[in-house]
Amino acid sequence: MSSLRAELMGTNGTIVPPYRMLLPPGWESFDLSETTERDLLRRANARLQGAGNSGFGPVLAGKVHEALEGLRARRGFAYAFAGDAAPSWAIGAATLVGLKRTSTPEAPLDQLVERAIRHHGGVAIGEGERIVRWTERRKTSVDGEDVVSFLINYLVPIPGTRRTEAVQWTATVAHDADLPADHPNLQLWLALFDTHVSTFTWTVR
Repeated sequence: MSSLRAELMGTNGTIVPPYRMLLPPGWESFDLSETTERDLLRRANARLQGAGNSGFGPVLAGKVHEALEGLRARRGFAYAFAGDAAPSWAIGAATLVGLKRTSTPEAPLDQLVERAIRHHGGVAIGEGERIVRWTERRKTSVDGEDVVSFLINYLVPIPGTRRTEAVQWTATVAHDADLPADHPNLQLWLALFDTHVSTFTWTVR
């Protein structure tokens, strides 16, 4: 998107009710349809060809398909990342995913919130403190290099479901394994996503 303040809008209501949320400047948002998958691959292949690295295309296609299939299986409905118009420091550094969460007898959402508060520093944010935010750190490997995924999770209850259904936004920031959890860069990412996820609002009237 080329606007200074990108806006993520869910209007089809097929997975969650319609909503609106502001994204960081230069970020682009997508649904998780097969059409979107083809469009993303088309754009990526064009960039690879421009860089003289078209042979990586089939590998990239497999990775993108695997990632989106995994999100669809988890009832994902939105995906966002920093586009070409975003500041250079943000490109490739983080992603934001929207998932629908539903209570089960074994794992009610109230229990998820309680665990987030007790074990992951969960706090209430946003207007009316209706959004619960917690963070996690997970070790992983990217191209053979050890890294840490800093996960910032936000849970927003869906109106009228008595807290049995919710939207979960998860921002993922990958960083070097030796970067401390309280590093200023990670705190800036936390503040950035807090600011934008706090603008989340339902548009059902």
